[in-house]
Amino acid sequence: RGNTLKNIEKECNAKIMIRGKGSVKEGKVGRKDGQMLPGEDEPLHALVTANTMENVKKAVEQIRNILKQGIETPEDQNDLRKMQLRELARLNGTLREDDNRL
Repeated sequence: RGNTLKNIEKECNAKIMIRGKGSVKEGKVGRKDGQMLPGEDEPLHALVTANTMENVKKAVEQIRNILKQGIETPEDQNDLRKMQLRELARLNGTLREDDNRL
């Protein structure tokens, strides 16, 4: 539900938007007039804005670390992914109490 992204935004005092092909769910129209969103025809990317370059760099570094972990770490060993799935199950009310392992 975007909580990892929200946490990075808060920690880095930045705004992060995921844009490009695949950033909007299939069949979901980005704008009310049916037109594509800015950058929707570009490759998938993150647009990072902040008041200072230092905050932009900090957010970009965190995004790179998450992407690197997602690419290099086998899914069953990816602790961030496990935490995200656990949080989603909790939010959806489907978390089983015997699922305490990470």
